[in-house]
Formats: sequence, C-alpha cells, structure tokens
Amino acid sequence: MATTEKKPWVAFLLSILLTGAGLAYLGKWGWALLNLFGAIAICVVAAFIYPDIVSPLGLGIGVGSAVLAKNLAEKMNKEAAAAPMQSTGMMPPPPIVVVSPAPKPAEPIMVQPANVVCSKCGSTTEVANFCAECGAPLEVPLAK
Repeated sequence: MATTEKKPWVAFLLSILLTGAGLAYLGKWGWALLNLFGAIAICVVAAFIYPDIVSPLGLGIGVGSAVLAKNLAEKMNKEAAAAPMQSTGMMPPPPIVVVSPAPKPAEPIMVQPANVVCSKCGSTTEVANFCAECGAPLEVPLAK
C-alpha cells in the first residue's frame, strides 16, 4: 500500500477509459486484472447471446468499475490519514462542546390589589393616593 494519497477522480477516470485501470493505479493489481478479464468475459458471453446489448453492458461495467475504484481510493485515503494517529498512540482531539447558558428564571409579576381599606375611616375604595370618602392618604400594600 502506497503512503501517498491517491486521487479518487484519477482512479475513476482511468477505470472509465479501461476497466480495472483505476484499481491498478491504487496498487490493487490482482483486482485490476480480475476486473478487466471478468468484464471481457461477460461482454463475450453477452455478444453470443444478445449482440445488441454489448455496448450498454460494456458501458455499465466500465462505470461500475470506475465507481468501485473511486470509493476504494477514498477509503484508502481515510485509512492512511487515521494510521499515523493509531501508530503513535495519539488520540484524535476531543470534540468541542459549547454549552448554552441556562435560561434566566421568569421574573414574578407584581399584582396590585383592586381595592384597599382606608385606615382612617375604614371604607373600601379603589387603589388611589387618597381615600374617596374622607380624603386621607392611602397606603397601598405592595404585593410580593
């Protein structure tokens, strides 16, 4: 296995041009030859049974080989990138977790009484600064 990173698009393009060439580019010579000779055998058999299907079948096999080579190149690149960390015993950096602050508790709603009792005359009146009956100043208790 080569230590340099292989380009997936090169493996794809080579396999489109010649079935199995992308696998050879990746260093998988056995699989490349098996892919090439398998594609030739399938096309030869198809030519005897259904001659009109050889062109679309060959195109499908070529595209399948190209996608296989591209995916294999991506997998090999991921494994090569992870190998130095495993060989040195290094762990990948931990993910960064951002914790949002807890929401502030809701502030209490202050409720004023609708009526108050005058301390001077004892009459019940609406909340105001002065009593409606005697005119004495009212002390409105604050609700908590």
